[in-house]
Amino acid sequence: MEATVTTNQDRAREGRIALEYYEKARTALGHTPDRQEETELVLAAAAHIGNQQQELPVTAAILRADRDLAVTVFLDLISNLFHTADGIVPPRMLIDTVLAEETMTPADVTYTWARLSPEAHRYAVLLAAVGQTAAALHDVYVQDLLEEGRAVFEDEAEEERYRQVSTAAAASGS
Repeated sequence: MEATVTTNQDRAREGRIALEYYEKARTALGHTPDRQEETELVLAAAAHIGNQQQELPVTAAILRADRDLAVTVFLDLISNLFHTADGIVPPRMLIDTVLAEETMTPADVTYTWARLSPEAHRYAVLLAAVGQTAAALHDVYVQDLLEEGRAVFEDEAEEERYRQVSTAAAASGS
């Protein structure tokens, strides 16, 4: 299988697909998932997006067993979610919201989540679930994973912006 994601628009589309896949599966449960169910939902969404971006087939079982592949796919998912959320909510706000439970009082956590728009809340829920899954399965530090996903997003956004400016400059003869 050949990787299909080449532009930031493609990345945003893949993030949207993963978010919709996750939300549909979560809704189908008919109740708020427990930790194990949440892990399975994240693995299914990550495998779904992984199959779009990796050369070899990706399954939940492989993600459960292969730490390196899981981290790669989780990073793709996180950075793609940041592309999807671009213009809706800044990555820093999403990261701070997801990490609030580690550093804030329960009242502050409630306030932090409440300040998100309904659209932004969707992204934070999936990001939190991805972080919890990575931590539970592979002892990945959630903050590092989210920060690395943000850095990938920022690098991808800047690289595409540079290509567009460079192409425009070359076309105008500058």
